Amino acid sequence: MNNMPVPHHIRATMLLACMLLSACASNPSEHFYTLNPAAAIPASSAPDAGAGAGANAGFGVAVGPVRVPEIVDRPQLVVRRGPTQVDLLEQHRWAQPLRAEIAQAIASGLRAHLPSARIALDRDAAAQNADVRVTVDISRFEAVPGEAVTVQALWSLRPAANRPPVAGQSSSREPVRGAGNEEIAHAFARAVANISRDIAAAVSAMRNPAAAGQ
Repeated sequence: MNNMPVPHHIRATMLLACMLLSACASNPSEHFYTLNPAAAIPASSAPDAGAGAGANAGFGVAVGPVRVPEIVDRPQLVVRRGPTQVDLLEQHRWAQPLRAEIAQAIASGLRAHLPSARIALDRDAAAQNADVRVTVDISRFEAVPGEAVTVQALWSLRPAANRPPVAGQSSSREPVRGAGNEEIAHAFARAVANISRDIAAAVSAMRNPAAAGQ
């Protein structure tokens, strides 16, 4: 049987195809994570801030802006490996900017605890006539794989009426329940849900100070 020589242009095409297939096989797939819906991920057990939700009927709350530390203000998950080392997990990313993820998670938590209130993000049209605006400064958003995540926040409630703002701070540490970066995202979601619970309690107290003082 005669071996027919393969034309040069066909050999080049076959080589290019093999290179492309090899590159596709070697590129790891990207994974995307979200903190939402936070209401589906139970926060740590605590008194329900929605006990006075009747006072919030028709009450509008706008959530945002949310600010985060520069070290985590990026698409990639950032984890701590030691006292002075952090890793950017290039193939593990937030589904949208982290500020937006946290804002939506807090809004979801407020809806769960204040079911009669109207909750909107500050960029939404429904937020224009809100009775109170919630701003959040995340001062710490840290994950140690296989151990725990820690979220610390300073937040402020600014009423639309001529009333002084209410400031508060929250800190939540949640265990990472298993291996894998998805478990880190779950722990962050629980931690942010805990912070939204604190904010909801402050909103209820603002609307119904008599009940808050009991």
